[in-house]
Amino acid sequence: MFDTRTADTSLSMTYYVDICKAVKPAVSPDGELLVYLSDESGTAQVWARSLAGGKPRQLTNLPEPVGNLAFNPKNRDLLITTDWGGDERHQLWLIEDAEGEPRLLTTDTTVVHAWGCWSPDGTRIAYSANYRDRSHMDIHVMTVATGETKCVYEGIGWRSPAAFVPDGKSLLVNDCQRAMTDQDFCRLDLETGAYENILPHEGRAHYQAPKFFKDGSGILLIADQEREYLSVMVKPHDAASLTELAAFEGQDVEALAISPDQNRIALVLNRQGWNDLVLIGRDGAVLKQLEMPVVGVVASIAWTPDGMSLIMPVEGAATSGDIWRCDVESGVFTRLTDAPKAKVKLPAFLEPTVTSVASFDGLDVPYFVYKPERAPGRDGYPVMIIVHGGPEAQWKPDFRADIQYMLARGIMVIAPNIRGSTGYGRDYQHLDDRELRMDSVADLKAVRMAVAARSDVDESRIGVFGRSYGGFMVLSAMTEYPDLWKLGVEYYGIANFLTLLQTTGPWRKELRAIEYGDVETMRDELERFSPINRIGNIAAPLMIAHGLEDPRVTPCESEMVYSCLRGLGKPIEYLRVPHEGHGFARIENRRRVFGALARFIDENL
Repeated sequence: MFDTRTADTSLSMTYYVDICKAVKPAVSPDGELLVYLSDESGTAQVWARSLAGGKPRQLTNLPEPVGNLAFNPKNRDLLITTDWGGDERHQLWLIEDAEGEPRLLTTDTTVVHAWGCWSPDGTRIAYSANYRDRSHMDIHVMTVATGETKCVYEGIGWRSPAAFVPDGKSLLVNDCQRAMTDQDFCRLDLETGAYENILPHEGRAHYQAPKFFKDGSGILLIADQEREYLSVMVKPHDAASLTELAAFEGQDVEALAISPDQNRIALVLNRQGWNDLVLIGRDGAVLKQLEMPVVGVVASIAWTPDGMSLIMPVEGAATSGDIWRCDVESGVFTRLTDAPKAKVKLPAFLEPTVTSVASFDGLDVPYFVYKPERAPGRDGYPVMIIVHGGPEAQWKPDFRADIQYMLARGIMVIAPNIRGSTGYGRDYQHLDDRELRMDSVADLKAVRMAVAARSDVDESRIGVFGRSYGGFMVLSAMTEYPDLWKLGVEYYGIANFLTLLQTTGPWRKELRAIEYGDVETMRDELERFSPINRIGNIAAPLMIAHGLEDPRVTPCESEMVYSCLRGLGKPIEYLRVPHEGHGFARIENRRRVFGALARFIDENL
């Protein structure tokens, strides 16, 4: 038998976890300053450097990680956000002229302040907040110089301001009363208070990244209204409908940026999880495809003010994240940041391939295969199947330190995009909704059986790992199919849908009920879907970890699992992680949690 405990014992998960990344770049309106987030100091903080070159400097050293940042469109004033211990009750800060100490713009730490946008003249900001009622996000506008704030719209459910209109007198608002991916696209008149759905539609629709054409002809945006995939659309000024500018068969458009002269539009396309970069003209015709510096993922894209270059964060399965600049004319990429990498020489990082399996009903379910470089042992590779969260999300081949550690230890990693995942069209995304919940668990079984049938796999040594909704998948897999798993690892996962819907942040409850099912009308189904009600079926060792400030999936979910399995005498490990939320944002906690993961795998897989 190939034994991971005898392979590369000098390797430490800490070497991998300590690899840093740079993300969320922004360029000042004068085109001279680049800011971004880096976790080099141990948490995500704002760093800055000249766009022309030079040494980066740390701009913030706050006790909490920074979440978002956005330049004032007229100067270097920088808006940033933080929460407390991962509780997602974000506060807004201002760093004047991108220098000096940040000052708080909001101070109520019991309220969620969801960042929205700057006004075109740079004097005001718009955001949503739940001051009035913790379950509902109203729209607020603040005059930054004075701090004067006005609630400009009260409504039911979640909404967020997307953009001011060019004259600053109205706001575009994404209204998400039904679901985060089932929105209304509204216009709020800031003088009269009139609130209008400017794109009435049938069925679900999702809208992103609205940009106004300077000639007043309409709005450019990404949308999937009345279509299967997110496409580049235009809402004409005088119409309450959309016209298609550019669509790509079988691919979502995930991000766009329009050049300062508005003649070129840069797009980020989703190709089975990998991203491609394309330039199109104002007429929608493809001008060129830009070759990425690494095969990987691009989370955002923006033009420099001179219209000569694109700025973006790039990472891949084998490349940790940095900020890159692309000269549009030549297509040449230049790396602008050098986030700290491994402190010691590690085995080469590896890329995945993608394949698929027919599930119980014939549905084609894609999954990534990360294969170790070394040959398998006599009985084949041990395997860890990792299930993404969401569920309306997609496994992408971005940099995962834990995966590269496992590969170095001779463990094959499988990462499926089971039904309910995004990136494969609207229909696929909704195949796990409500009453269909357990069909996605059957997909996971199908992937497991296909992997076990490989000649290079030890079918007796397959584990399952997931976070958040992926944690629910772990618990469901281990309770529905207990004999298939050598071990399980779940971080901040859902054990009981009834308690989840009672305890999740009140601003999230209705949106989660739409995805999972309403307690009043689907109580029986929710009880049947909840793995806590079959927890005694678990046969393999289980490790769980949970941030104690998690507002999404509260720690009561993990406490239930631990207390039940402990009482039943089952092998269970539980890490309670103070001052963390839905994830682990601090380096010392990542070292602890993923170090425990490495030990648990060595002992049980």
